[in-house]
Order: sequence, then C-alpha cells, then structure tokens
Amino acid sequence: MIDWLLEKLADRLGVAPPSAGEALAPRIRFDQPWPQWLLVFTALGSVILIIWLYRRESGASPGYRMALAGLRIGAILLAMFMLSEAVLSVERTGLPYLTILVDDSASGRIADQYADPQIKAGLDALAAKGRPPISSAAGAAKPPAAGPTTRLELAQALLLEDRARLIRELERQHKVRIYRVSSAARLLAKVDAVDDVPRAVELVRGLEPSGAESRLGDALKQVLTELRGAPPSAVVLLSDGRTTDGESLVKAAEGAARKGVPIYAVGLGSAEPARDVELTELLVDDVVFVDDAVRFQVKLAARGFAADPLRLRLLERDPTSADPAVERELESIEVQAPADGAPRKVELVHRPRATGPRSYIVQVDALPREIQTANNRIERTVIVRKEKLKVLLVDGEPRYEYRYVKNYLERDETIDLGVVLLSSDPEYSDQDRSALPTFPASKEDLYAYDVVILGDADTGYLSQTQMANLASFVTEKGGGVLFIAGELFNPLSYKGTPLELLLPFELSDARNPTAAGLSVPSFRPELTLEGRASPIFRFGDDEASSMRIWLGLPEMYWYFEAPRKKPAALVLAEHPTAMGSDGKLPLVLYQFVGAGKSMFHAFDDTWRWRFRTGDQYFGRFWVQTVRFLARSRLAGQRQAELQTDRRRYERGKPIEFRARFPNPALTPPGDLTVEVARSGQGARRLTLKLVPGSRNVFEGVLPQAAEGDYEARLLPPPVLEGPIPTTSFRVEAPVGEFEHIEMNQAELMRAAETSGGKYYSPLAAESLLGDLPKPSKVPLDTDPPITLWNSWPVFTLFLALVTLEWVLRKRRQMV
Repeated sequence: MIDWLLEKLADRLGVAPPSAGEALAPRIRFDQPWPQWLLVFTALGSVILIIWLYRRESGASPGYRMALAGLRIGAILLAMFMLSEAVLSVERTGLPYLTILVDDSASGRIADQYADPQIKAGLDALAAKGRPPISSAAGAAKPPAAGPTTRLELAQALLLEDRARLIRELERQHKVRIYRVSSAARLLAKVDAVDDVPRAVELVRGLEPSGAESRLGDALKQVLTELRGAPPSAVVLLSDGRTTDGESLVKAAEGAARKGVPIYAVGLGSAEPARDVELTELLVDDVVFVDDAVRFQVKLAARGFAADPLRLRLLERDPTSADPAVERELESIEVQAPADGAPRKVELVHRPRATGPRSYIVQVDALPREIQTANNRIERTVIVRKEKLKVLLVDGEPRYEYRYVKNYLERDETIDLGVVLLSSDPEYSDQDRSALPTFPASKEDLYAYDVVILGDADTGYLSQTQMANLASFVTEKGGGVLFIAGELFNPLSYKGTPLELLLPFELSDARNPTAAGLSVPSFRPELTLEGRASPIFRFGDDEASSMRIWLGLPEMYWYFEAPRKKPAALVLAEHPTAMGSDGKLPLVLYQFVGAGKSMFHAFDDTWRWRFRTGDQYFGRFWVQTVRFLARSRLAGQRQAELQTDRRRYERGKPIEFRARFPNPALTPPGDLTVEVARSGQGARRLTLKLVPGSRNVFEGVLPQAAEGDYEARLLPPPVLEGPIPTTSFRVEAPVGEFEHIEMNQAELMRAAETSGGKYYSPLAAESLLGDLPKPSKVPLDTDPPITLWNSWPVFTLFLALVTLEWVLRKRRQMV
C-alpha cells in the first residue's frame, strides 16, 4: 500500500516513467534526520502530552476532544517532517544479468562414445533438436541429418531446442549475456529484449570449436570483472570442465561465491577415459622393386585399450576396379594395443607382384567406443618397378668376394652385370660374357649404370678423369657406389683422389690391422638399430626372423679399421668389441652424397655366408644391397621431390617445405612455387627459395594453417617433366586440448558446489530453469531528489491542520 502511494506521489510530482525492463522505487529521505532517541522522545512525548491535555479539557465530548488531539498530533508530526527536510528519492531498478558461458575450445568437436546405448540415443536426440531443419526441394522442412554428436553440438542444442526456449525464458526476467570461452571470454550475444533472440540463435548456431586452449577459470574471472557493477544473478556454464592453462575453475568459483554468484554447470562429454587407436608416421620406400620385401612401418598409439588385441591390415586400392574406393587386403597381423602414452612401432611386410604406382593403406580395425576412427588409417603411394639394374663390379684381383658376388649377380634375372677385373689379361673380356676390357672412359658410358661396386681396386689403373666421373656419377646422376675393403688398396690408396669424397668415413685415422701386425679373431658384426630396420638385412619376413637368421650366419675373419665416420653417415653394422672414436667400430655404413648414396663394407668375406645355405641369404643380401643403392637414382627419374618436415602439425606451428632436385642439372633458375590446398577449400601459394650453399634444394615456411587435411603440389617449372611432386600433411589442435579429453566431471561438480549452484548432465538439464535463483531488481540510477518539506502542498497541509484545530476549539469555546 505504501509503495503504491509513493508511486502515485512520484507520478503526481512529474517523475519520468520507467523504460522497458526498468521499475521505480520511490522512498522518503530526510536530509536533516533527527537522532533516533530524540525523534522517539519528541514524537512519543508530544502524543502523550497532547492526549493528557485534551483528556483534561471540558466542554466537549470525548470523541470531539480526541479528534482535536489527532489534528494537533498531525500538525506536530508534520512540523517534525518539515524540520527533517524530507525529500522524495526515486531509484530506478532494472533486470539482473544472467551469463551463459559456452566452451568453444577445440575439444568441443569430440564426439564421445558412451557405454550405455540409452545415454547415447538420448544425447543424439537432444542434439537433433538443436540442429536446423533441412528444406526439401518442395519447400517442406525435413528433420535434420543425423550424425555423431559433438560436445559443442550438445551445448548448442541445450540453448536452441524448442525454438530457443531456454534463452526466451531467461530473457523475460534477466538481461542475458552469452559468452564464448576458450583461451578467453568473448561476448557473443546480448539478449535484452525478445527481439534480440533470433540474432542470438544465429550466433550460437554459428559457433565453431576452434579455441586453442581452455582457460575456464580465467574466463569466469574475466566475466565477473566486466560485470562487477552489477554481478550476474547466476552463471550457466556449458563445458567439459577441462582447463588446460591458467587458474582452475574451482578457484574461480570461490571468487564467484564471495560475490554471491552461483554457477550452474552442465557437463558436456563422457567422464570415462577416452578410447582411441591412432596410426602415425608411416615409413615406406617411395620406389621398390617387384618381389622386394617392402616394409610398411607405422607408429601405433592407443588410449584405453591397453593389451587388447588389435588387427592391422595392409590394403591396396584395386587397380582393376573402376571404383577407387574398392580395396583389397594384402597382409594382416594381430598385435596387442600399447599402454596409454607408450606408442610402439608395428611393421607389415609385403612383396608386390605388379608394377606401376600402387596406393597402399595401413589400417587398424575400429574398436568399440573409439572416440574417432579417422586416424585409424594412413595411405601412401609407392612406385613398383620391374626393370634390370645395371651394375658394374670392379676389382683388382679375383678374390673370393669378387668371385661369389660376380657369379650370383650374373645369374640374377633382375641384374644386368658388367665386370672389370683390373689385373686380368686382355683376352679375359673376350672369354667372359660379363667382362669389360677397361673401366668406362666417358661419363655417358658410366652413367648408363645404376650401381658401381668397387672392390680392392688399384687407383693406378684408373685415371683422374675416370675417378672424377665416378664421383659425379654419385653426386650428380644419383647413382650408388659400394666400396668393399681390401687388404691392398681399398680404401687407403684413395686418399687425395676424387673418390675420397665418396667415402662415408675419414681416412686420416683408418688402417689395416693385419698390415700393422695385429691378429684379427673371428667375429660376427652386430646390427645397429638402423641396421635391423634396413631392407639390406631383411633375411626373413619380419625383423625378428631376420635377426635369428643373422645370428646364425658364419663368422668373419678380417675387417678394416675406419674409426671415425663422417657426420652424415649412418652405421648399419659394427664390430662387437673393437671401438672407434664414436663407439663401436663401424663395419657397414653409408651416406647420401649429392643426389646419390655411397656405402662401405669394412670386410670382404660375405661369401662365407654360403656355408650350408648356398645363395639363400648371401644372394638376398647382395640383391637387396644393390636395390638399396639404386633407389636414389630411380627416384631421381621423378626429377623433383616435395616434402614437409612432418606429417602432422599443431595449429599455430610453422610448416616447413623442402623441394629437392636429385639431378642438380635440372634445378630451375629463380624461386619455386608450392600450391597448398585444404580439403574442401581454396588453395594458397608459397614461395620456396634456394638454400644458401646448395645447388638443388629449395625451402620455405608456411607460418601457420587452420586445422584440417592438406595437399601440396609443386607448380612445375618449365624444365620439369613427368609426375608433379606432391605431399600431404595434417594440422591438428594443440596437444593440450586432446591430451586429456574425458570430461572433468569432478571439477564441474566442485565448482557448482563451491559457488552454491548445481551440476547437471545434459539429459537432466531440463530442471535448470526452475533451479535458478529468483531474480531481484538491481539498482541502475537515482533521479535528483524532489523537495517535500518546503513545498506549498506540505505547508498548506500544515496550515490547514492548525487552522482547523483552532476553528473547532473556538466553536466549543475551548481556550
């Protein structure tokens, strides 16, 4: 009643009416208030005194006297009202704020798999309500397309279902602020009136899970700071509760509790540990030969499947089918899933029978409730060749190694062998079908070969031009050369010649131990990690069987000491006990030199491996060695290569491109251009520049790229012929967003409890509206006070009370 009277008084005094969503709160204020004790004493004393005096009056009825007492009391109270300088103060109030925080970090694109099918069905149905309907060709609306439900889609559905009922209901009694939160809180939409709802719906529906990190605690603090003048009545948080950096959500919730702001958290995602199997880093040669044991080595990582059986398959796109999606299985193995965070390498071996470019896929079968299956397969294109490799075998004397290597390579149908025996009679070339009278004198004749095997050859039989040609055969033409150590010439006599550049070790510390009078006990070389992985030593179908065969081969009885390898050389086999400058003494090592490869064998008795096994392992070793050395030259027939430094990148990380021309003579002048295209989007171009000090290598950096799968191709310069070099890579969200992807339900529940709010699952969030605190108006502004104590109406009322009492007393002739 009093509020209504004050509102009527404000209206009569010309106070401006409230705006939409506002209200007026008028009240009486005293600018010169009396002390409370004095006010009570004066008022109560005056009332008692006046009543006592009028009770003693005579000449009038008691009712008449009480009426006069009332007029006197009213006049005195009105006088006190005026002496206190009473004014009318009008305070304007508005709707309280309510904030909705939507987690749009990259983990929002995760489509969780739930153990309970009923939960999954319920969440899928909820997400479908939030998706916009699809218009048919006839104009009728059809239900939205079903698909895996992501966490962000759940948040959108909670806000947008039933024509955005939640937002509309909140708008009636609140000023709604919707924020997107990941690395920071960013205002997405303001809903102050019903007309603002459609725009808010559009903005919420357009949200993408793109945040690089989740700083939920920092974002909550930021929102409360921005609204510190009028703290929200509540915060509705739609998130998986994962904070990857910054202050914890619970710590920020403590600050919210001090401000009286409860948090109502809706957990998105599954709280169960994430289950996922992933294949990465597929390693396979770009060029292989028919019937080669081609190794497909892949890194297998798993989460939530430790020790579970996994089936890996090697597939090939069927070249006989018109449908490129048709695949046929070539090989399969069963392995145990590695422990979480401990990826392991897995290998499949296949011997191709057909030639040409072949598309191979390594795939691991999908397991129940995997978080994603797009990372279960990797595809690579491999060129399979069936052509004879031209090999030139050069040696000084017909030692055992020369004889057995020559005899086997002559018989192998994939090898076209030519031999030069420097100490032979002139008639030898007429008597042996493989023999050549001399070492090739011209570059053209030498460049016709793919591999040169140089045994214990005396450089006195070779001119400086021939040795220089052999060096350029490797560095420029991309050929392969193998040096087999000998007790007389190779490699000590090559010091100071063009051949020294090709050796993968330093000659300065090298020596022949037997020439120094040292005895050499028998030994079996030890394979290094690189050696066990190399196709050269692949004697069986897999690494384990190959190692068993290797350990059963006969021992050796001589080696050449080359203790210091060159920095770029890789050691495949080493002495079991003898030491070099970098560890055990290297016995088999190789390096890339320019466009080709050079290899060194520090022993010359692989022929002993024929004992009781014939050519079974000896022959396989030599054919695989020749093919390994020839691979650079065959790959060089593509004329150019394009690579990235990695196959997978985190968003925001630079992507390094490298283009190489195996044959430096084909290097084009000027810069190169690479076209980089994201799947389903347009392409952009990147310039590669020649690396200083290099003749054939170009590099460039793409500073960053958005998430997705990319294909890059080298725009061919005029000198380039044949297939266009391409490469592919993938850009992903930073690892922090996917290191722990299960919902942090405990964090959300503690934050809600700490702040005085409540936690909900998405399927139980229907009760959220009813649980929110009852909204109360918040002060916005105060109008200038309206003076009452010295206004004419109050003064007139005072005079009227005094005059009326005097008149009534006179009528009864009361003094």
